[in-house]
Amino acid sequence: MGAVLHQAVTLRFKATNNQAEYEALIAGLKFALSMAVKRIHVFSDSLLVVNQVNQTFETKDEVLKKHLHQAKSLIALFEDFSLTHVPREENQVADRFAKEGLPNSRRTQVFERPSFECAETSSEERSPCWMDRILDYLKSRIQPDSRHEAQKLKLTCAKNRRRTLQKILY
Repeated sequence: MGAVLHQAVTLRFKATNNQAEYEALIAGLKFALSMAVKRIHVFSDSLLVVNQVNQTFETKDEVLKKHLHQAKSLIALFEDFSLTHVPREENQVADRFAKEGLPNSRRTQVFERPSFECAETSSEERSPCWMDRILDYLKSRIQPDSRHEAQKLKLTCAKNRRRTLQKILY
C-alpha cells in the first residue's frame, strides 16, 4: 500500500537545471521525512540525478557534489529507498503539474538559497534557514519557546501523517 505525495518548489536563486532537480529531490525527501515516511520509492525524469544518486555516474561538478551529499544523508534516514528514472515523455503527472501548478498552493516551498547551505555546519555564524526548526524537531523534538509556534510546528510535522508501510513520492 502506498500514497502519492506531491509538492511544488520555487527557487529564488540562480540554479542550473540539474541543481533544480536536486533541490526538488531534497525537498521531497524532507517532505516525506516530515510525515514519518520510512519506505519510499522516488521517480525522477532527471537521468543525471538518478544515475548520480544510484552511483552509476560520477559526480564531478562541485555544487552537484554538495547536493548529492545532502541527498544521500537524507536517504540514509529511510529504512528503504529507491530512485527510478522515468522518461519525461512518460511522466504525465509531473508534466501536468509543471503546466498547471498544484491544486493546493499551500504545498509550495519557496527557497531563497540552495538547501545545502542550510545543512552546512561551520564554525562561523550563519543565518537561520526555514528548515532548521523542522529538522530540530524531527531529530531531537526541540520545540520553539512560544506555545503557539510549538503547536504550529507539531501540526506542520504531523500534517497528512499516515501509518502505511510504504509511501510513494513523485
